[in-house]
Amino acid sequence: MTATPCSGFLSSKPLSGSSYLIVYEVGVIVAAGVFLNYVGLTLSHHLESILFLDMTGTALAAILLGPWLGAIVALLSNSVVNWLLLPEAGAEVTIFPWSLVNMAGGLFWGMLARQPRFLKYVRTSKSSGAAHAWFLLSFGVAGAVVMSIPGTLVQSALHERAILALNPDVAEALSIRISQWEAAVRVFLDTALGLHWSQNISWYVVNWFQTCVRYIPDKTMSAAIALVILKYGYPLYERELVHGGPEGERPGDERILPLVLGLLYAPSYASLISQEDYAGHLYWPLWSIPWLFILYGYFRIRYFGSTDEALRVARMQRAERYARALKPVGKEPSYEFCRRLTLATLIASLLFALCLPVLLMDFYQVTFKFFCVVYGFLLVVHLVRVAIAQNISVARTD
Repeated sequence: MTATPCSGFLSSKPLSGSSYLIVYEVGVIVAAGVFLNYVGLTLSHHLESILFLDMTGTALAAILLGPWLGAIVALLSNSVVNWLLLPEAGAEVTIFPWSLVNMAGGLFWGMLARQPRFLKYVRTSKSSGAAHAWFLLSFGVAGAVVMSIPGTLVQSALHERAILALNPDVAEALSIRISQWEAAVRVFLDTALGLHWSQNISWYVVNWFQTCVRYIPDKTMSAAIALVILKYGYPLYERELVHGGPEGERPGDERILPLVLGLLYAPSYASLISQEDYAGHLYWPLWSIPWLFILYGYFRIRYFGSTDEALRVARMQRAERYARALKPVGKEPSYEFCRRLTLATLIASLLFALCLPVLLMDFYQVTFKFFCVVYGFLLVVHLVRVAIAQNISVARTD
C-alpha cells in the first residue's frame, strides 16, 4: 500500500464495506476484550489479589486491532462497564482517573505488537526460550514501567500511596524500608542537585518504583494470557490481523479511531476536571494529556496513513476470506439449532423483563442486572462459538 495523504476531515464512507467486519471481527474482539477485563477485575476484587488482570482484554484487542482500538477497549472497560457494574459506593472516584493507565497500556501494547520482532516471534511455532523471555520483558516489564508513570501521577492526584503487599507484617516492614529509600532519595536530591522541592520529587520516585514493582507481575500475566487466548481461541484473527493474510501486510488504522477514542473520553474528562475529588484545578494538565495523543494520532494517520481506497479494498478482501473460511461451519445443523435457541432465549428474557414491574419495586436496577447476567452468558457462548468455528475452519484448511 502507498502511504499518501488522505483528503477531507473524515472519509466520506469511513465504514464502507465493513459492516461484516463490524459484526464478525471488530465487534467480537471488542466484546471479548471488555468481557476479559471485567472478569479479571471481578476475580481480583473477590480474591483480594495483588494481580488486577483487568487489562487482559485490552492486551488482546491491542495485539489484534492496533493501539487505537486497544485504547478504546480499555476506556470502554474502565469508564463504562466498570462504572456501571462495580457495586461500591462512589465508584466513579476510584474508576475514572485510572482510564489514563488503561489507555496508556492499550496504546503501548498496540504499537509494540506491530514491531517486526513481535511478528517474527508469533510466526515461529517453536520459539526459543530467549524469544519468550523477550515477549514477557517487553510486553510485561517494559509495559509496567510505562504504565506506572501515569499510575503514579494518578495516585498523586488522588492523594494515594502505592501498596505492595496485603499481609500487615510485610506491609509494615516494607513501609519502614520505603521510608528509608525516600529519605535517601531526598538527601541525594538536596545535596547533589540542590533542589529545595526534593520532598515532592522523592515522593514521585519512590511511589513510581512501588507502582512499577506491583505492575510488573500484573501486566506480564495480562499480556501472556491475552496471547494464549489469541493463539488457542482465534487463529483466523491471528492469520488476518497479525500476519496480514496472504499479502502479509497488517491492516492500517482508520483515522476515525482517534476521534472515537476522544468521544468516549470526553465524559470522563469533563468529570475529572470539574469535580473536586480529582483536584481538576490543579491536575487538569494530567487529565488533558490523552487529548495530545488523540490529536497526534489523528493527524499522523491522516497525512501518513493508508489511503481510503487501500483501506476499503483491504476490508473487502478480509471480509471475503472470513466468509469463505466460516461458510462450511455455518452449514452445520448444530449452528442453526444454537442460533434459534439463542433467539428464543432473548425473546424469553424480554417477556420476563416485562413482568418485573409487577413483581418487584426496584424495577430499573433489577432489570439492568438481569439483562447483564443473561446477555453476559449469551456473550460468552457467542465468543466460544466463534473460537470453535475458527479452529474448525483452520483445521480443515490445513
